[in-house]
Amino acid sequence: MSEQPYTILIVDDDTITRNALAGLLAKPNYLIEMAVDGVQGIEIAKQINPDVILLDVMMPRMNGYEVCKRIRSDPAIGEVPIIMITALDDRDVKLNSLMVGADDFLSKPFDSLELEFRLNTLRRVDRYRHLLNEREKLQSTLAELSTTNQQLQTLSRQILDAQEEERRYVAVELHDEIGQLITGLKLILERQDEDTSGLLVEARMVANELLQRVREMSLNLRPAALDDFGLPAALDDLFKRFTNRTRIAVQHNINPLAEYRFNKNIETTVFQIVQEALTNISRHCGVSEGIVILITKARTYC
Repeated sequence: MSEQPYTILIVDDDTITRNALAGLLAKPNYLIEMAVDGVQGIEIAKQINPDVILLDVMMPRMNGYEVCKRIRSDPAIGEVPIIMITALDDRDVKLNSLMVGADDFLSKPFDSLELEFRLNTLRRVDRYRHLLNEREKLQSTLAELSTTNQQLQTLSRQILDAQEEERRYVAVELHDEIGQLITGLKLILERQDEDTSGLLVEARMVANELLQRVREMSLNLRPAALDDFGLPAALDDLFKRFTNRTRIAVQHNINPLAEYRFNKNIETTVFQIVQEALTNISRHCGVSEGIVILITKARTYC
């Protein structure tokens, strides 16, 4: 398997310098690209995303410092290693190069061994930098997964709590409402010392009440209207049953015949929220009237 080409972009306004560097780097695994000034160098760097840039400091139009700053500010090519080229062995030049983001320096005239050494060193440094970046990304991903896992655990507990609350509600309803009615019906049927017709009338009344209670429990758990006709019809039925049971009027202008349908999960969630809100009103507010406002992106129901 052949080695991946190592792309080197030479940015220098001097033709002799460009050709000299290209001659020193004429190797099978090196792919050489050239730019005659800083503006062209930035454009070519964006197009090819080189492995390293050899950048001259002193150039017309845009000097190497400005080119380096612009490259470092571009997310697409900001991590490309940069070697600054200068004929000046000046401390200020090197400091300024470091300040704008250069990785290394190369002085004219060029030495082939020094150039190869600096490229190899920079490749190792760049590879190490990439490893660090990948490690940071991995740690960030693990942290996000941990947070997501905690959120899922919290949601799971909330679901279990909701299920347990629903079971408790059903158990209470069965014991306090249905159980008492069935017990009463049993006692009526066991009475033998009264007029049979009177017992039948009383038993029929209890049986009707029992059927009504069972129907109410079924509707509270999952109304058929929610699946068959949608949220407006289910809410309208809920308001009527709530008012009949509690004598608390519910003001609204929801059209139960509206054909607009929501996503099934949204309809179920909204219905449960309204149902729970009405239950809390009846238990804790001590009012004779309530108002339900339903707001959607498509329209507003009050």
